[in-house]
Amino acid sequence: MYPAEVLSRILAVQPVLDAVERDQAAPRAEFDLLTIGQSVTGLVKSQAKGVSLVEIDGQTVAMRLPQPVATGDTLRLRFAGHMPQPVFLLDTLQSAPTDKPQLSQTARMLSDIMLRVPERSLPTLTPPGPLLDQPTASPAEMALALRTALVRSGLFYESHLANWTVGLDSFEGLMQEPQNRQAADAAHAPASAVTALALTSTSEPAEPKAANPMHTLLTQQLQVLESPHFIWRGELWPGQMLEWQVGQDTGPQADESAATRAQAEEAGWESHLKLSLPTLGTLNVHIKLDARQAFSIRMVPQQAEVEPLLLQNQGRLIEQLAAAGCTLQTLTVLHDAGA
Repeated sequence: MYPAEVLSRILAVQPVLDAVERDQAAPRAEFDLLTIGQSVTGLVKSQAKGVSLVEIDGQTVAMRLPQPVATGDTLRLRFAGHMPQPVFLLDTLQSAPTDKPQLSQTARMLSDIMLRVPERSLPTLTPPGPLLDQPTASPAEMALALRTALVRSGLFYESHLANWTVGLDSFEGLMQEPQNRQAADAAHAPASAVTALALTSTSEPAEPKAANPMHTLLTQQLQVLESPHFIWRGELWPGQMLEWQVGQDTGPQADESAATRAQAEEAGWESHLKLSLPTLGTLNVHIKLDARQAFSIRMVPQQAEVEPLLLQNQGRLIEQLAAAGCTLQTLTVLHDAGA
């Protein structure tokens, strides 16, 4: 976690991409040649509704600045890394090196929130009800439901807001997120708490008084910004529970060398799905997507008698993945009674 005295000057930026770049399976790395601590300058190109478009190292990004600026101003910035968005530290222009930092009320609040977050806790999204009304065998339908649940969970609201200001997201989509949906629900039915998204932390003790959902969501946003890992836990359809953990291996952070930075850039995303099925029982599925868009899948059934059944049918899974255009690197099945 960053020290409290610099929180007010930490700027997470959103690269502004055109439609072709956004639809690429593996978009170009942003600021991949910058090293942590490197000084750069940013040129303020335009401003709209509190979001500034700034050109840094030939790349235009959207950011919220903590102090007023004018179009054409030059900003002094230092690169702080990928988390996973590019993050910069804004250097003050007129402060002497010995000046005591003056933190804003917002910066102090964010610091206090992070100090209260239990160590090794992961933000957990829990929807109020099933994503689908009835069971389905359509992978596309399930994928769309899960994608919508994550994208419109509120965790990435500010990024979507920055996209909307430059025409890369829709107003209707923004209104589906908790930050706007809670206000809309309150306007129509003040007692509609049961329809709000329930957001809990995996290691927070239960309290008699329910926490403000927006305060909890803010905590989770800070956790995801610091470490891109979170859990989705809920029903796919009535009676079918799923626990889905998503994370990115960010690699070394502090004293990383050029070699370890190169390895981190090659790191991919990992998913861990845990579900109980009528025929297969409890099943854990570990999926890794590497930087080359290749999948590695490991299925771990809890019951020993399920392993031969999965092995017998793994050929069908391989065919279906190939038909969907997925590159499969490895597929293994291994029983584990402790899974």
